[in-house]
Amino acid sequence: MPHDWDSPEYVRQWIADGDKADAQRADQIKLLASLIQCRSQECIHVLDLGAGYGIVTREILTAYPNATVVCLDRSAEMLKHGKERLADNLSQLDFVQANFDTSDWLTPLQENQCFDAVLSSRAIHHVVDERKQRLYEEVFHLLKPGGCFANHDLVRHPDEPVRDSGNPLGTLEDQIRWLSEIGFVNVQCFWRDGGRAVFGGYKPASA
Repeated sequence: MPHDWDSPEYVRQWIADGDKADAQRADQIKLLASLIQCRSQECIHVLDLGAGYGIVTREILTAYPNATVVCLDRSAEMLKHGKERLADNLSQLDFVQANFDTSDWLTPLQENQCFDAVLSSRAIHHVVDERKQRLYEEVFHLLKPGGCFANHDLVRHPDEPVRDSGNPLGTLEDQIRWLSEIGFVNVQCFWRDGGRAVFGGYKPASA
């Protein structure tokens, strides 16, 4: 069944289901934030890619209370819920509606905006592999030297058939290879459990 991110009812139900599972993935979300190699009191600038209702942004602000975060999502309904849940921190947040399935998602971002980290959870698997590769290149160019990219996502085992050509769940092995080819360093899988993984890397400090 295709996702209907424009439907208030669908999004409410999706979030309700997500709330039930959030405790199970809390450690992975904390791991995402811990991969940012900055001191906890630094005024870092982070992009939450596919921010949804704010679970990753909330953890970023817990780990880095002086951070500013751009919460980017294609769904206005999701962003509405994110604003409600993160109401105490709105002065540190910028909510951007954009669809990273095309390169047009870069347009709403401020010109020459760079980030100390780009984090994502359960979002990038929605785009096909060819687009994933281009998206990772775009993320690389958005990062400051030494910046972190980390993704908590669904992945497909290399021997597992593609069940849905529109949502193919790229393999972890392919995505790690793409990141390395783009220029990320220290690329690795930081956690994996079956079809879920946390993986990423860093932009070279001299880039």
